[in-house]
Amino acid sequence: MRSATYLAIAAVLAPAPALAPSAAVAQGRGPEEVCSRDISYEVQDRYPQARGVRIISTNVSDGRNEARVTGKGEFDDRNGGVSKFSYGCSYNYRSGRTSNLDVSDLAPKNKDNSAAIAGLVLGAIVVGALVAGSRDKDRDDDWNHHEVWSPADGVRCVARERSCYKHGRYSEKWTQRIFYR
Repeated sequence: MRSATYLAIAAVLAPAPALAPSAAVAQGRGPEEVCSRDISYEVQDRYPQARGVRIISTNVSDGRNEARVTGKGEFDDRNGGVSKFSYGCSYNYRSGRTSNLDVSDLAPKNKDNSAAIAGLVLGAIVVGALVAGSRDKDRDDDWNHHEVWSPADGVRCVARERSCYKHGRYSEKWTQRIFYR
């Protein structure tokens, strides 16, 4: 009786026979398919702009308990370009799970726009500096080129307005005398 109990406990605690890989394979999910799916998710996690991830080539290296799947893929980004990448994935036959997901060598297929964007940013900085550095040139020119002057004490004449002011008030007398003789 005791030996039957020990056998029952041993049967429950013992690891399952190596039928799990055949279950994954029986469902039609081999190392290539499982790694392709997981790599697609990994690419989308790392590169949020990735749309339509496609696996182009696959190479499987079988081991005793694990297969290493490597290959190349590509995806469409949200700007209409296509980017290529290399990938690697380890597939465990016993558990049917992947590990060591590796996505590398990301290279855009279309023209890289980073130089154009950097040029736009630099141009915006230069224009901003020019605008910030410029003041009201007309007003500065009035003072710098003596377009505002004082022909007598308390009298100021402005050439641009063609008018004169005495003690801050418009002066018809000085305006006529200076501008309309």
